[in-house]
Amino acid sequence: MANTMTQVKFTIEADIVAAFKARCESEGVSMASVIRRWMAAGQPARAPTAKADTRPHRRKTVAELTGVLETVLQKEDEYRAAIPEAFQSRLEAADWACGQLETAIDCLQNAF
Repeated sequence: MANTMTQVKFTIEADIVAAFKARCESEGVSMASVIRRWMAAGQPARAPTAKADTRPHRRKTVAELTGVLETVLQKEDEYRAAIPEAFQSRLEAADWACGQLETAIDCLQNAF
């Protein structure tokens, strides 16, 4: 079997690289040898898909988030109803907040 060389590039956060390099130096091994052994061990190139990354799970999460926003909207409506008409700036701010919450809820409901 012929020896071949392949160059591999990783994009990793600098602090992780520094910790990996320090650990390799303290163990007296090269970073390349550690990576080579890891790759030879048959580790998957990608992590397996987690349950949290499934479409039904995302739908459930969006539904839960929509429920939370609807609760916040209900509370904001109650707050707005309790504001005296003399406080026009507060009424406008509450109206704007309710409008934004309604828009967010509509967007989430239309996402799936």
